Amino acid sequence: MDIFKDAQKKYGSRAWSSMVVKRLEDKFGLDFRASGFPEELTDNEKENLAELYKNDQQNNLSELENDLIEMIPQIIACIKSLNSADYIQVKNVVLTLIQGMEMDLKYFGKPLNNSGILSLTSADELDQYTYLVAGCVGPFWTEISFAKESKISAINMPLMSSLGIDFGKALQMTNILRDLPSDIREGRCYIPDEELKKLNLTVNDLLNSNSEKQVRELLATQIHKTLDLYQSALKYFLYTHKRKVRLRLAVLWPLIIGLGTLNSLVMKNNWLLTDSVAKVSRLWIYKMMLKSVFMVSSDYLIKHWVKQLRSSITQNLNT
Repeated sequence: MDIFKDAQKKYGSRAWSSMVVKRLEDKFGLDFRASGFPEELTDNEKENLAELYKNDQQNNLSELENDLIEMIPQIIACIKSLNSADYIQVKNVVLTLIQGMEMDLKYFGKPLNNSGILSLTSADELDQYTYLVAGCVGPFWTEISFAKESKISAINMPLMSSLGIDFGKALQMTNILRDLPSDIREGRCYIPDEELKKLNLTVNDLLNSNSEKQVRELLATQIHKTLDLYQSALKYFLYTHKRKVRLRLAVLWPLIIGLGTLNSLVMKNNWLLTDSVAKVSRLWIYKMMLKSVFMVSSDYLIKHWVKQLRSSITQNLNT
């Protein structure tokens, strides 16, 4: 626990380092590498954090953060149980996710500007961010889920990984659009200035009721881009072998929940001025899960289901 409190004092409560595992190894005299893990792949580079997060202020850990820390022994046990190949996959995706966290801190962990809201600059930065915090999971999931399946060993792994990246980005964009009202009130906007300027908007305009029309146009533009990403998610599902029911369900559920969330979002009036979060109900999820069990092996039924959701989103956007 002391090692995390010390890191918190130095780098802030939101700071996480890619070398945290190495510090734990040194602290407790453990080796988290899987049995037989190649020595040449071990990361022994010295940590250079002197310039990172130096302006962060100390905050108390939340109850959830404390719960997470208490689970570290279980996480370590899981890591040690992995074979070398799986360990490399886990390490790579975790390090990429950490880069996303660092990007978040870089843009939104500094003092607020005069407008009181910080935002990304360009569409390329948003694309990079959604890859780092979500899109990178696509290739990881593909490698872990498909590479060892003998019945689907002939699958096009580069194609599936590419589709998986878009899938992850679609889910992250859904989260960004859903949480945008609360994020703006906390001083951060993930929709880049470049996109706002196309509609003659500034970050301050987003919470101005007089800009409702332009904000609605902004929402429509971002949702259409997100729907394009969900097309890749649908393809990812369709390329998953029909006999792999559990694997198909694992892909289908986030796809349908994501589209359902977008549909709930576009049905809201004054999207950014409401305090309620757009989301599907628990009952909706239960019904969706039950429905999916009977439809999961039919490409035709799933494509029709997705088409209905997309049509509903588009229709609600135009009302």
